[in-house]
Amino acid sequence: MKVAIQGVRGAFHEVAAREFFAGKEIEPVERLTFNDVMESVLGFESDYGIMAIENTISGTIHANLKLLRQYDVKICGEVSLRIKQNLVALPGTKLEDIQEVRSHYMAINQTRQFFRKYPDIRLVESESTAISMRQIAEKQIANIGAIGGEYAAQMYGLEIIQSGIETNKKNYTRFLIVQPNNGNRPANCDKASLSIILQNHPGSLSQILSIISFYGVDLTKIESSPIIGQPMHYMFYIDVRFAEYQKYCDMLTAIRPLLKELTVLGEYKAGEESWNAVMM
Repeated sequence: MKVAIQGVRGAFHEVAAREFFAGKEIEPVERLTFNDVMESVLGFESDYGIMAIENTISGTIHANLKLLRQYDVKICGEVSLRIKQNLVALPGTKLEDIQEVRSHYMAINQTRQFFRKYPDIRLVESESTAISMRQIAEKQIANIGAIGGEYAAQMYGLEIIQSGIETNKKNYTRFLIVQPNNGNRPANCDKASLSIILQNHPGSLSQILSIISFYGVDLTKIESSPIIGQPMHYMFYIDVRFAEYQKYCDMLTAIRPLLKELTVLGEYKAGEESWNAVMM
């Protein structure tokens, strides 16, 4: 089974994919950007794609929400993982030797408190944590560190100088699994992701939320996004959970006439938080 990941081998997307498809043999397909992940799935180069959608510290990745609408894919699963960040470098490197640390902006964001104690260390953003780690290993770059996890450090032969440097120990990232839109849904689905555009009249959002509640559907997430070219008009991305699929369908039927647009981004089984510590 081929799974498209953003980044290179050892990246957190590979770890998340292995967690989601536990017990199955997967072949990670490296792609530089999330757009490339989508293209790989739609071009049938990969069976599935995986992408981060939100982090408990850095928040929602809104660009990835837009990709779900842009490409003809469906969410078919999710996995949430506890993120443990580590400072890594070439073997034998000491903390006082580190002059610069390269990593993805989200990993830097999650570890700023640690690096405030070391103001002489320059923080440099890169495409991903795993790419930074691979470059350091392949080019044998001395006195340069990276932020990442134990899995990638072992893969690239780097040494953990300081473990657990994330500011918040309840640091989770949620990942979505996507596949081509084939119209199918998991038989045990109990969660859905939707995007909606409201009718332009007062109280429309409140009305929609009341209907969702009336049908016993649990609203677990709501995000607003401006509609380009329509000042002060917004699209809403919402996640809902339900115990009965038919009641969820009845809810969709009830709100549809009140909306300009309703798009089902995916219906899937809600993921459980994993206590496995993985890299970001």
